Amino acid sequence: MHLIKKIAAAVIVILMMASCGKKDDLVVRTPVGLGGDTFEPTALDQWLYDSLTIPYNIAVKYRWDPWELHLDKTLTPPDESKIIPAMSAIKRVWIDPYNAETGSDVFIKKYSPKQFKLVGSVEYNFNGTVLLGQAEGGNNIAFFDINQNFDKDPQSSIMRMIQTSHHEFGHILNQNVIYSTDFKGLSDRAGFEGYTATWFNVTNEEALANGYITPYSMASSNEDFVEMLSYMLTLGKSRYEELIATTDDDVQSVFRSKEEHVVNYFKEVWDIDFYSLQTRVSNALKALAPVPAIENAYGANKIYNIASVDFNNQALLPQRATFTIMLQNAATDVAAIPNFGLTLDSFAVISEAQNAAIVRMYVSQAGATFFADFNYTESTVAGVHDYTYVDANDNGEVIKDAVQPVLDYFSNNTFRLSWFADPSASIFPRVKFTTTASSTDYFNALLLSEPL
Repeated sequence: MHLIKKIAAAVIVILMMASCGKKDDLVVRTPVGLGGDTFEPTALDQWLYDSLTIPYNIAVKYRWDPWELHLDKTLTPPDESKIIPAMSAIKRVWIDPYNAETGSDVFIKKYSPKQFKLVGSVEYNFNGTVLLGQAEGGNNIAFFDINQNFDKDPQSSIMRMIQTSHHEFGHILNQNVIYSTDFKGLSDRAGFEGYTATWFNVTNEEALANGYITPYSMASSNEDFVEMLSYMLTLGKSRYEELIATTDDDVQSVFRSKEEHVVNYFKEVWDIDFYSLQTRVSNALKALAPVPAIENAYGANKIYNIASVDFNNQALLPQRATFTIMLQNAATDVAAIPNFGLTLDSFAVISEAQNAAIVRMYVSQAGATFFADFNYTESTVAGVHDYTYVDANDNGEVIKDAVQPVLDYFSNNTFRLSWFADPSASIFPRVKFTTTASSTDYFNALLLSEPL
């Protein structure tokens, strides 16, 4: 035992002597964010300084500093090439409309946060939701998804970022002057669902049916208020009206009450005409993100890849009478197929790959829905779409004779595509298929981006 202690002591002495014998100075680095982050200013820094720091005293922090964020999350730095477009969008669709509406930049200078923190990715939460922005004490706003990788539609990314800016600024305004307490609980006082900590389990449709503009609105009265104001601003008048028109009369009354509270809050507290501000934001969004050509929006690996036709929904998708009759006859013939008890509900044109399309019939039987797929090659030359029939899956073979006129309609015609409804004015993006043979021979479809 004594020998072991002596050997250990000798080793310590040797190590100490070796350490003391070194001539090099110890290098001590200051942690990032506490004085250790030095850099040469770049053209990007100058643009941010000139565009946001000088006029509005807003510092933009984009260089990576994990101590400013949640250390238990996996996050990525922002792509520097995306920063000027993102901050320019924020300025044009958030700051500039307020300046124009208030007649000066004083309002934004006084109430804007003093720092933006930029993160390349979204922050994923344990409940499956994502964090897109966060305001902290009215002093700063963190913007996530600067790299715009959250989905394949850059316009949606821009819309989310603009909505986030108005949402978080709404929190800042409320931290200065709170909205009327009468706003809280408008939905549950009308007999609908109240606020819930598990809002992330609520679908968009369920939220709307209970008088909430989004599921997140159900998290608290604060979120309900700022979601209302931010979505009213970014949707614009026509799309907001379309959205609430999808709900029952009693629900629309709740939305009108919430809308009135938001409008009155802006007028009485800040002397701002909310509807005028809404128009300015809508115009700025249209200028920033113009509606893409339909060929750039619909197709394989594009924003939308499904053109859905519900021939029973004439309000949303008005069709030519002869086209509707053809579909109704097909539905009648499908129902007449013996021993199956089938119902033809709708169909869709799915752009599956660059040169392949599916005409999918949605057929129900005893409450279950089945896909009857008919495969086509699709060639597109100078904007003209030509569909050539290939084959059918097993379900398709069952109903093929009954729907043959519809299949022939695609095989025997070529089509040009155009917008039926301007997406900047409608929440329902719709496309018009017009035959090249006749401008009066067409059908309309709702564009979707997820499998039906």
